[in-house]
Amino acid sequence: MDAARIRPAAPADFARLAEIERAAAARFDPQDLPPALAGDALPVEELAAACAAGLLWVAADADGAQGFLLARRHENSLHLQEMDVCPRRQGQGLGSALIARAEAAARGLGLSRLTLTTFEHLAWNAPYYQGRGFQTLAAADCPPFLLALLRAEAEHGLKRRVAMQKPLR
Repeated sequence: MDAARIRPAAPADFARLAEIERAAAARFDPQDLPPALAGDALPVEELAAACAAGLLWVAADADGAQGFLLARRHENSLHLQEMDVCPRRQGQGLGSALIARAEAAARGLGLSRLTLTTFEHLAWNAPYYQGRGFQTLAAADCPPFLLALLRAEAEHGLKRRVAMQKPLR
């Protein structure tokens, strides 16, 4: 299999990104990711907006997109809204390469940190991000947008979620 490269997403990638998102979601236990959410994918409008803003990247090889990261800017943060890698390509550094691309974009925008929300108890979630320089935030240290995201996630049935940040010095 060819090595993947990170590139900006294009509208032609959107259908494949939905496939990747659903395949990655299938790894989750229904107690963590309710089945109604596991079958969902990001709306095309959200992908198009992130693509137009230059905040949607894919890890692609000769077979096409194998992973993606969609980010959003919130004040002085670049928030990693969604990152998924095709299950057969997980563990090959694609996620790390996508995070590095988002970090470079955040630095280029003069932002002070990367943020995300994730499951605290799954090895490929919070511990994975900790290995890439992210730190768990206490509720008192969360900016309002992260607190709002955690509340919305809880309302959708997601449990054991934490907010994390990676300061960009």
